[in-house]
Amino acid sequence: MKTLAAASLNDLIVTIAPDFIYGTTNQSAAYLAKFPHGKIPALETSSGFHLAESSAIAYYVSDSGPARERLLGRTVEERALVQMWISFADAEVFANASPILGAIANTQPYIPEVVKPKEEQFLRALRRMEVHLDEDTVDGKRKWLVMDEEFSLADLSVASSLYWPLKFFVDEETRRMFPRAMNWWDALMDEEIVAKAFGKLEMCVNRPQILGESKE
Repeated sequence: MKTLAAASLNDLIVTIAPDFIYGTTNQSAAYLAKFPHGKIPALETSSGFHLAESSAIAYYVSDSGPARERLLGRTVEERALVQMWISFADAEVFANASPILGAIANTQPYIPEVVKPKEEQFLRALRRMEVHLDEDTVDGKRKWLVMDEEFSLADLSVASSLYWPLKFFVDEETRRMFPRAMNWWDALMDEEIVAKAFGKLEMCVNRPQILGESKE
């Protein structure tokens, strides 16, 4: 999602392989010859350049066109902040959400000692966002994570990591705890390029009961 949005801003065409089958294609000899870890997403350019890991791909695409400064920052400070929020998206949002999503989908066992601390850390990450977005700027409250006037790869990266949690377990009650973060989300999804890349999201209404989870 973040890569597709960045590609659109840079007037790049990214084609998604129509015959890709997860668990089959990415374990084939041909795929592993290009991407030895067998992970997705993965990028192959017309020049034969191969790249794996979603954040690396998004960075490469962001740095490959006229919107590079808008996406990655115009100053050394902005570029560092963009990288900080990309790391935050990977390490604090996505990494903490993954065990919860796995337990909900029943693709991973529900282990309270793992899932509960991860959920606490995930909510801590949302509080970090909320505090940041509530800071005063010259023009009022922050609209975007790094730049005042336009979104960057920082925003796209955090939004990508939040997409599945918002769909599957961040319910209405939880979202009301983070009004600034949800205003940021809505503003980002109001951007035509982002909306097209992310698609319409139906957010979770009530957090589902996880198999094996005790009711409190």
